[in-house]
Amino acid sequence: MTKYSKPNVWRFMIVLIIAGCATFKTTLYDQSKLKAVTSWHIDFSYETGEIEEKVTSEKEAEVKVITTGHSPRDLQLRDDIFFHLKDKYRIPVVKDVNVASGFISIHPVHFYLGGFKSLDVTFYDRENNLIARIRVKNGDRRATFKEDDEFAEYCADAIAGLILTK
Repeated sequence: MTKYSKPNVWRFMIVLIIAGCATFKTTLYDQSKLKAVTSWHIDFSYETGEIEEKVTSEKEAEVKVITTGHSPRDLQLRDDIFFHLKDKYRIPVVKDVNVASGFISIHPVHFYLGGFKSLDVTFYDRENNLIARIRVKNGDRRATFKEDDEFAEYCADAIAGLILTK
């Protein structure tokens, strides 16, 4: 057999899949507070915005902050995670933050040319105490990259794994 025979190709593919798959790392800070949460609200960690600075002829700076809102891709990620948690895992997630006893804060990071690079997920209780944190990393951009819907489901699986281990 040559070095490019089918067994070598399969070994290479297996190594690629193992080395470049999406991963997540969970850090649990307070198990008792996690157990006490009866319903969750999921939203973004930060509001998006732009800062514009103008300098007048008198060399005075004028700063203007513009809120632009989240991208459709980020909104879809949040909604997909919400419905995966609700429908697939039967986790009590609610749209009204005032009803929830826990808060899931998400911060998506994008690759420069599109797609999700990672998602930081932070869990808080009603008193804003830190409960846990998950960092979900997408696969390698060239090899095992997860498209938006697959990435959302993978993130929801990681979140549910933490919540259901109460």
